[in-house]
Amino acid sequence: MMANHITQLEFFQLAVRALGGSRSAAEAISCSERMMTRLLSGQAKLHEGFLADISAALLRHAELCRHLERRLSPAFVSNLVDGQAQEDGRRKRQGA
Repeated sequence: MMANHITQLEFFQLAVRALGGSRSAAEAISCSERMMTRLLSGQAKLHEGFLADISAALLRHAELCRHLERRLSPAFVSNLVDGQAQEDGRRKRQGA
């Protein structure tokens, strides 16, 4: 089934939000903020190039997120510094 313009625009808008907003997404796909505003409002047409660029930007963002998660997750003992490991594995909230 082919995508429709409304659904495609909604997904594009979600992608822009996932990339940090209009300015960040515009930088990620090398277009002006003005053009990004026009794309998001539907004033400018989403052509195949913009779709390819936003898809590539999402993949780069996902890779960065995966890399950061692997460096920060307490599930990997090597990420913990002295005093961070919980003996029983439960986390305590600040101020509790």
